[in-house]
Amino acid sequence: MRIKLIAAVSTIVWFAMCTPAMAQQTDSTKTVSDELQFIDYLINNREFDDALVLLRQPELLTKANTDQTDSIHYLLGWTFYNMKQLDSSIVYFKKISPTSPAYIKGSYYKTFELLYSGRYAEAEVAISNLPVQDSLQQELRLFQQSTGYLLQKKYSLFDSAAAQFTYTNFACATEQKNLFTYRDELKKVKQRSPVLAGVFSAVLPGSGKLYAGYKGQAIATLMPCVVFGAVAVENYIKDGPKDAKFIAAASVFSIFYVGNIWGSVMSVKTIRTQRNNEIYNSILLDLHIPLRRIFN
Repeated sequence: MRIKLIAAVSTIVWFAMCTPAMAQQTDSTKTVSDELQFIDYLINNREFDDALVLLRQPELLTKANTDQTDSIHYLLGWTFYNMKQLDSSIVYFKKISPTSPAYIKGSYYKTFELLYSGRYAEAEVAISNLPVQDSLQQELRLFQQSTGYLLQKKYSLFDSAAAQFTYTNFACATEQKNLFTYRDELKKVKQRSPVLAGVFSAVLPGSGKLYAGYKGQAIATLMPCVVFGAVAVENYIKDGPKDAKFIAAASVFSIFYVGNIWGSVMSVKTIRTQRNNEIYNSILLDLHIPLRRIFN
């Protein structure tokens, strides 16, 4: 009887001591939950700076439970993503635990950000760790993997991965098909020689620009060289090499002639880079579209 009485008293004392703490914890959790809802509202209304101020409150993490901590990390990652601060976004998306409902979205967006930033080695590791819960996510994962290979021009790996597409995920089926078009366009980018462009321009000013693919610039480069070259030759024939007019015309001709050679060399590199960048931008746009369809 005495033992039962002692146990009952102990239980009452324990509840008396714990109930205020539990109530305080519940109130704290509710406060954090309300604040996170408001922060989400701010983000949806593109008030990103205000959202960051609230998310960076030290007491917010202190009061948050495990699930709320994941929510804070997700909201930080999502805010930085919308602000186009991808490095910071990646950091917070990485902190979301696998048990969080936001883990899948954060993981796929993190992979997109790594690919967009050109951090291909990290992206490949992230892709290998992407959560795959059904065939649709499997298709999205394959799509991101194939895109990563294509951005690196690893055509054999791309072909191997893309061959597994089933096109069953409506959210990325069109973009999957587009990847093959981008692959063909990248392969068609002409690998012209900068040295050869320089040689052409040395023989005939402007021809290096024509070789590079700049037809209009070829004529614009040729004309000054022809004009000042003709003036220099005329003055040389009339008054000899020591004549001031010949020296002036020859000097101007030399500037245009050398510039024509150097410009042709750089033109080959420029046009190749521009075309590659155009294709890369299209690839990255297509990489982003399925994410918005699925997770937004």
